[in-house]
Amino acid sequence: MPRVRKFANDRAPTIEQIRIIIEYPDRRIRAIVCTMASSGIRVGAWDYLKFKHIVSLETDGRIVAAKLIVYSGEDDEYFTFISSELYLELEKWKQYRIQSGERVTG
Repeated sequence: MPRVRKFANDRAPTIEQIRIIIEYPDRRIRAIVCTMASSGIRVGAWDYLKFKHIVSLETDGRIVAAKLIVYSGEDDEYFTFISSELYLELEKWKQYRIQSGERVTG
């Protein structure tokens, strides 16, 4: 039998690779890539994410970070954090969707 590997055959993207990807002119790409890079979530977590799972964390009236609830309501539920810059980017994306006529709820 072959030896069992104790690691995955993948790696985190470099900062330069992330910069190249987010230059793509589609707004969704920037929000998706930055969310995954900031929070460390996997692709499968997107099926469970909703805007109501993003909770801003404020100090002295200023957003310093945000808590992201991953796999909400599932046995594997956990939370992670995202940067304040990403939180503001996601809010801009949400406002863009609302201005485009989409009904955005929690």
